[in-house]
Amino acid sequence: MSIDLNTLSNIILVILMVILIVYLYLESRPKKPPREQYVTRVLIQCSSCGYRLEKDFEAGDFIGLDKGKCPKCGGVVKIRGIYAVEKSKILKPQ
Repeated sequence: MSIDLNTLSNIILVILMVILIVYLYLESRPKKPPREQYVTRVLIQCSSCGYRLEKDFEAGDFIGLDKGKCPKCGGVVKIRGIYAVEKSKILKPQ
């Protein structure tokens, strides 16, 4: 059994059309938005003057932990909050 050239070219054309349709279908599907990345931050606040500072979370941090002395008044600085912030919304120091 032999296939003539015309039939062979038609089969190849149909296969290429199917591949093209599948490719176009896969490209036209809606893409998933990229997952937002979060960073854990710590809010440090002076108990006497109210000085506030936001830093990156470190292992062992917990709310109420003394973090040293206040640079403004010398009072006690404690962790007042731990939370997650979108990585894109963190201000970079200049």
